Amino acid sequence: MASALTLYKDELARCKAHFDQIDLRQERGYLMKFTTFSANVENIMPFIPRSEHEGLFRQILLQQLFTTFDLTCLSAGDLVDRKGDELTSIGAGPRIYCTYHLGSYRLLTSVLLRHGVDCVVLMGNNANRSQGDGICDHVESLRKERGMASGFRIVETGHPSAALTVLRELKAGKSIIVYVDGSPETAPEPGDESQFLTVNMGERQVMTRKGVAYLSHASGVPIIPVVSYRDENMTNVLQSLDPIYPVKHSDREQYCQTAMQQLYDAFWLYLGRYPGQWEGWNYIHSFLKPISVANRTARPLIMHPVFNAERYSLCELEQAPILFDRRSYQTYEITDDLRDLLLNIDTVESVKGLVGDEMYDELVDMEILC
Repeated sequence: MASALTLYKDELARCKAHFDQIDLRQERGYLMKFTTFSANVENIMPFIPRSEHEGLFRQILLQQLFTTFDLTCLSAGDLVDRKGDELTSIGAGPRIYCTYHLGSYRLLTSVLLRHGVDCVVLMGNNANRSQGDGICDHVESLRKERGMASGFRIVETGHPSAALTVLRELKAGKSIIVYVDGSPETAPEPGDESQFLTVNMGERQVMTRKGVAYLSHASGVPIIPVVSYRDENMTNVLQSLDPIYPVKHSDREQYCQTAMQQLYDAFWLYLGRYPGQWEGWNYIHSFLKPISVANRTARPLIMHPVFNAERYSLCELEQAPILFDRRSYQTYEITDDLRDLLLNIDTVESVKGLVGDEMYDELVDMEILC
């Protein structure tokens, strides 16, 4: 009889075989989604060649299928390889488990519940509406099959009393699970500045919510960084890292800054090893701190203008040609004629003569032509 691990890997192989038959380029909005993803990778990990971006994008879409499957497969949590002191010998007492949307990231909840840890999962409102029922069904199935008595609830981060609710749960001895790399709905909005701080991530800086570190300092509960990833033989791994302990009577804001940077530094090491498993590539642009652009003192003289494909990409949105700025993430709707000119600029004898002085100067000033 085949083992549970063999059956599990067989199901993943079937998922992959089905996925490989899909022509993603024919999917609605594919080019715009991929271009945004590619710009995100390029801005944070510029050492990854652009030629590898599409392969990474496919890997992430496949990993999302695997993650969804793991949420319906009760045996997936039994097959996890747990590493690190905080997961190999799960002890008593509340913890703030900080994890990321890497690998099969929902399995942390399943593993903790199996080991008797009462869990509270923090989720955005939209994420709860789209995924909450599936997670609760998974937990309920575990309870019925395993006789599990661990407590579980979801707290929506957008609720006004979320912070107070979490503090009460921590004081009651329950542990919290937080995805510190955010989600599309938790990105900064005007007026939210006090809730965020800036941390380094690769070649850019990102805005991250500081609430998790605030809760740790206020409650005295340590932060446990946990990284999820799928290794080469398709085994899911949960790796706990060194705890971050709050210091009593220390400056809370300084602790928040230090703790959040530590969490991103820990994540960076694993992101570099498994870049094709991070769902966050699809939305991290919403958290990037804008780059200040120096004012250009004089318009450069360009003898043979070419389209600046390093900075801009040509896409289509609702069948309209779009110029996408990979640096600022701005999109510009353009005419069919301008799109055709940029695609065939090497065949044009005089660009300025074709578009006129004013349009030519604007294209140069925006660095569309270089």
